[in-house]
Amino acid sequence: MYRYDPDTDEDGYFMVYQVPFTEGMRVLDALNYIHDNLDGTLAYRWICRAGQCGSCSIRVNGKAVLACQEEVKNTGDVIVLEPLQMFPVIRDLVVDTREAYDKLKDGDPYLKRGEEYSCPDCLCSEDIADVKKFRECIECWCCVSACPVVNQVWDDYFGPMTMRKLCELKIDLRDVGDRVDTALNEGLYNCTTCRNCWAVCPQEIEIPEKAIEHMRALAVEEGKGPLESHNTLVQSIKNYKNPWIMPRARRSKWAKKMDLPKKGELMFYAGCSPSLLLSERVPTNIIKVMRRLGMDPAYLGKDERCCGSPLLKVGERKIYDELALSNIQQMKDAGVKTIVTTCAGCHKSWAVDYKDLFGDYGIEVRHIMEILLDEYNAGRLKFKDLEKNHIRVTYHDPCHLGRGSGVYDAPRELINAIPGMQLIETERNRENSHCCGSGGGVKTGRPEVALKVGEERIKMFDKLDVEYVITCCPWCEQHIDDSIAASRSGLEKTRDLIEIIEETMEHE
Repeated sequence: MYRYDPDTDEDGYFMVYQVPFTEGMRVLDALNYIHDNLDGTLAYRWICRAGQCGSCSIRVNGKAVLACQEEVKNTGDVIVLEPLQMFPVIRDLVVDTREAYDKLKDGDPYLKRGEEYSCPDCLCSEDIADVKKFRECIECWCCVSACPVVNQVWDDYFGPMTMRKLCELKIDLRDVGDRVDTALNEGLYNCTTCRNCWAVCPQEIEIPEKAIEHMRALAVEEGKGPLESHNTLVQSIKNYKNPWIMPRARRSKWAKKMDLPKKGELMFYAGCSPSLLLSERVPTNIIKVMRRLGMDPAYLGKDERCCGSPLLKVGERKIYDELALSNIQQMKDAGVKTIVTTCAGCHKSWAVDYKDLFGDYGIEVRHIMEILLDEYNAGRLKFKDLEKNHIRVTYHDPCHLGRGSGVYDAPRELINAIPGMQLIETERNRENSHCCGSGGGVKTGRPEVALKVGEERIKMFDKLDVEYVITCCPWCEQHIDDSIAASRSGLEKTRDLIEIIEETMEHE
């Protein structure tokens, strides 16, 4: 338990309390027990006990939660309770949110009318359907505490809670405020769309997709977005079908000698970054591994196009929709039943975004690590015991693969299956993993912000005494390496898990 009394303490410190376990108990029950039976000086907030007031928000094992909703598991593990990050501590677990509310007020979070009106307003249910979910916010500030960007550049980014409010007002038919302008002025394009705010939200408000991406799309509609630094990326996807201003023919250079069919039920979607930025090693290794396991994937070659994720993130919805629908039809025309992805962003596009926006298109989407875990569990994928793998490593959850698509276990189980390799988890992992900083167009549009977020992630890796970081995302790999260099960390270069699997698997 974090303790701090400004009247007597120079700095905060931790105290340990033993609390009896009761089935179904919540963290708030533990706090009440400590206060009533062990230490009556403990300061914390609570009112409703029903997850409606937002008063009892704290961090439990590094994750922002409501104490009244967070269940205590009977595992015997130590539970660490701390105040919300980003806010001055008044005492113990009680924080001062005045600065946050001042920032919220700077955004004029009130309905602005164009003319005088008399109550009540007559609104149809369809008029307020999109507004209703945003109104469920209980102002617990968990999203702000969890936001990796706010924690680095709060002066340049209002944060998810205010962006949610601005979007709520923008889509309210009665409001006449310049909400897009306010959002742009307060850092709309600083959000990495990492989904951490959504992961900790007690009301499960989809701020990244429903608020941030929607406001960016409205900014583009009004001719105010995206950022000038995004224009090259957008034009490259329009002209070259990749964001890297590279000829389309170069996309399939890595597969030139592999003689892959262009049609088939099992289609490997390589993606732009693995095909064009990572020295061909990731897609090449995937095909090698799949073929050794008896799979014969197809590949669209130079006809493969960007999944469109960068367009969606910066608000270019018209171009995105045309590209995405064309991609879906292209797969159907090729007779595809299963798409295999490697890039985390591509996976979220095919497995989540396309289906959310255009409906179920009848094709299964699986990440390569999910397929390889099935092969391992079936006894077809086996690993050699190599001396160089007797090391400590850590795994970084890509935001779009983890929180975006729900793929957490497959990479970890495969790492743990490699003889000698010891997986050391960071303090922020799985659904509470810290963003690398490169997503949502931030690395392109706000590189200095991306680097600050990345360097914070490197600090977490450096605490672990590991050789290197493993991930399953080219964007994460590239940016983590940039952040390692900027922070002068002693970590070796990041590795994609497929590389390790290819060089370690047994084969004839």
